[in-house]
Amino acid sequence: MTGSQPDFRSFVSQDWRAICGVYASAAKVELELTGTDPGAFRPMPVEEDLETFLHLNTALVACIDGRVVGFIAWRDRGEWVNSGYLSWLYIDPTHHRRGIGDLLLSRAMEALGSQAWTLVKQGNDPAIHLYKKHGMRIVRTRPAETRGYPHVELRMALPTSRKSDPDAPNFGG
Repeated sequence: MTGSQPDFRSFVSQDWRAICGVYASAAKVELELTGTDPGAFRPMPVEEDLETFLHLNTALVACIDGRVVGFIAWRDRGEWVNSGYLSWLYIDPTHHRRGIGDLLLSRAMEALGSQAWTLVKQGNDPAIHLYKKHGMRIVRTRPAETRGYPHVELRMALPTSRKSDPDAPNFGG
């Protein structure tokens, strides 16, 4: 990693606007990488509002010079306790390929434990490579759509995760 080194800390509600901005930039790159129509983009507050985000997730942010440049979140509250579900990982595109996602994922994997799993769009090779580096493997591939825009969804999981069974539902069970 070159340049300023990131600092990592727990997400606080004052970070909301910043992570929404990171998501907006990074999700558009994700759609392009995966060949998904840009019309599928919805701002983060539409995907999951702050109240829901705080209710469901634990999150960390990566900051450089006091500015949020990335975040990761996993569901571990209420019915999600011990689910292992990695729900969000986005890095500002101006900071891609600097190891920030790898460092965030390393920290999250400690909390996710042996049940870690996530969903990723086929074609998002940087994310797929990162998850594989951390021991996850593709266990299920299926056609999906986001508000009428088709894509292929991959479920990736650690071999020890109950979600490594391709027949396990994505959510629940």
